[in-house]
Amino acid sequence: MFADVIVPRHLAKTFTYLIPPSLVSRVGVGQRVVVPFGRTTLEGAVIGLTRHLPSGVKVSQLKAIAAVSAGDGLTGFAPGMFELSREVAEEYIAPWGQCLRLVAPSARAVPQPKWSYVATSEGRLALKQGTCPDVHLPLLQRIARRTKGLSASTIQLSRRNCDRQALRFLEAQQWIVRSEGTPSIRPSRIRRSEPERELSIHPFVPLTPAVEVLQRVQGLMQDCPTRVLIDGALDYRVGIMARVAQFVLDQGRSVLIIIGEVVRAQWLAQVLQESTLYPVTLQPREVPGVEGELNEKGAPQIVVGTRSAIFYPLRSIGLIWVDGEEDSALKEPQEPHYHAREVAWMRAQHESALLVYGSAHPSLEVRSVGEIERVAQRKEPESVPHIELVDMSREFGGAPFSSILTAALRATVARQDRAILFLNRRGYAGALVCRDCGWVPRCPSCAVALVYYRESARLACRYCGRKESLPEICGACGASRLSPIGEGTERIEQEVHRLCPGARILRIDRDTTRGVVSARRLWQQVHARTWDILIGTQALFQREPILPVGLVGIVDADSGLHIPDFRAAERTHQLLVDAVNLARPAPSGGRVILQTSLPMHHVMQAVAAHDPARFYAEEMQARRLLGYPPVQHLIYLTVSGKDRRLTELAAQRWVGELHKTLSVRHPAASSGLASSQQSLSADPQRQGIVVLGPVAATGVGSSGILGWHIMVKGGDRTAMRDGVRRSLETMERAYPGRIFKFSVDVDPVDMG
Repeated sequence: MFADVIVPRHLAKTFTYLIPPSLVSRVGVGQRVVVPFGRTTLEGAVIGLTRHLPSGVKVSQLKAIAAVSAGDGLTGFAPGMFELSREVAEEYIAPWGQCLRLVAPSARAVPQPKWSYVATSEGRLALKQGTCPDVHLPLLQRIARRTKGLSASTIQLSRRNCDRQALRFLEAQQWIVRSEGTPSIRPSRIRRSEPERELSIHPFVPLTPAVEVLQRVQGLMQDCPTRVLIDGALDYRVGIMARVAQFVLDQGRSVLIIIGEVVRAQWLAQVLQESTLYPVTLQPREVPGVEGELNEKGAPQIVVGTRSAIFYPLRSIGLIWVDGEEDSALKEPQEPHYHAREVAWMRAQHESALLVYGSAHPSLEVRSVGEIERVAQRKEPESVPHIELVDMSREFGGAPFSSILTAALRATVARQDRAILFLNRRGYAGALVCRDCGWVPRCPSCAVALVYYRESARLACRYCGRKESLPEICGACGASRLSPIGEGTERIEQEVHRLCPGARILRIDRDTTRGVVSARRLWQQVHARTWDILIGTQALFQREPILPVGLVGIVDADSGLHIPDFRAAERTHQLLVDAVNLARPAPSGGRVILQTSLPMHHVMQAVAAHDPARFYAEEMQARRLLGYPPVQHLIYLTVSGKDRRLTELAAQRWVGELHKTLSVRHPAASSGLASSQQSLSADPQRQGIVVLGPVAATGVGSSGILGWHIMVKGGDRTAMRDGVRRSLETMERAYPGRIFKFSVDVDPVDMG
């Protein structure tokens, strides 16, 4: 018997192994097996069995399966997870073996030695007299420095051959002895787990949803698998979540909840633990994990986690809830580039479960799903704050605050109320610019403008983190007239100190919360309300919610509209809605001042009118005209390598292969690009497929790695995937040895 095995590597091909007679009865399709692979051994999975070898292959050429992995029944995978990995590989054009890593239970921890090594008096004498050989001297010195010995687990016996040899020699010389007692460790050296360090409880009680809403959602459980969209504020969604989860658990089925940010997942797990009668498990990031003790016993439970938790091997799932489904953190940045929102639907179909998407501002992709039940929160006029649009083009002096916002800020502090200022830009200014020639300092790797930080007197790249000192003169013309342009949170903080000198001010952004200790201290102050004015970026929305305040000032509302991304308007709308929700309702004194230079833009008008339907209608019309998702589909391809010219030639060749495997249309036809785009949007289901590029990439990979991007665009997603897959196989055969890296991102979220 022979087995076709896939291994967890970036390889699309399978490998044939001989099945030893002792393992024939234990090896089946889907079984996890240990196989020799090159100079190492790997844990792969069997995807096929046969009694006949391909022509030209001899049995003597084959290696044998070494062992069968311990696992669940025949397959070694939780029920349905092996098939789920195949679907993910198919959907996202990734090697199946690579996708197995997502669903394979983690290897059990290797038991660590419980003893320690202690230096004897003879050993210490050898050190003093210098009789210890130099090759073994470092280890003896390490052990002798510790009066209570050195733990055997810290020496990493299984990894360092030189340490094993040194231990044998030192023990033979009786210079060290084993001590069964584990050496004590100072409390300061003990590192608590990530959830324990980060978790901060917020006094937040979910609202009780209307009975008819609960009955409507619970009624859909009879017709699963099905999808529901819960469109409403966070407290409204969590209220429904807790009650529906309780209903599902009472039926003996488990609940899986996915959320983008790990800190918000920790907060949500705590809220659900207090709101339901069942255990809640917080799933760590990036570790699929083995099923917990409660799960092995078959008891229903709630599992809360980030995107990788969608592969958590729960049994009998009745509800999968993806909260904040529009969050880009749900998209995996590394291969395979899966989206947890879409994988959730695959798994819901396997489990015959109810899938719920929750959001205060649903994505256009979810809103465009045909067969989906939508439950929207009805907002009464008295439940929303009063919003004022301020046209900054009519303000003079170039100050970051309008006269209206300045007066409102001072009045809020005077009556001892609190205010939040939102600006989604860090640093003191967006960039430095030469007032003589217009030169802007840019990152040499990423080709983007370096952000100016006045407090630390430095420039930094937002993409790769590169730091540079401030230039004294212009790098182009040699002039010394360099000025900051645009405002950042650092400049806003300085301006607020000038306007309100006695106010207590906090700033929350990636710079102030970079360290774990500083982040915890700042957020404790935020929730303790020991501030008068809080300044922040989108970091304000990535943790547990903040209690509403009397005044919210949105300093530069349209800054996100200028980002070169077709989702710029949608993301700006989402951020502005979140910022508006930080204010109390109008009857309670809630007021929002929205400063913009584009007051007639559909994003600003929709936010000011509390009318999301207006935004979605106009934005969808723009997507139709330009042929962007969800009207059409995108596949983003990247070729990266160390030689710029050779990498460019490889990218051009890939474009040629795509033209062969796809029925493509050149976008720059003689009739012009605009007319071509209009013709593409006439019928998305019948239109052709367009290949755009290659174009030079910015900030691809590590230092010294250059890349080129290609975009495939069209209405037939299946045909696009099949064509890209065939072209990728051709390219990998043409460039063996991993000279270049070929990356495929189906339905990209960030196209940097």
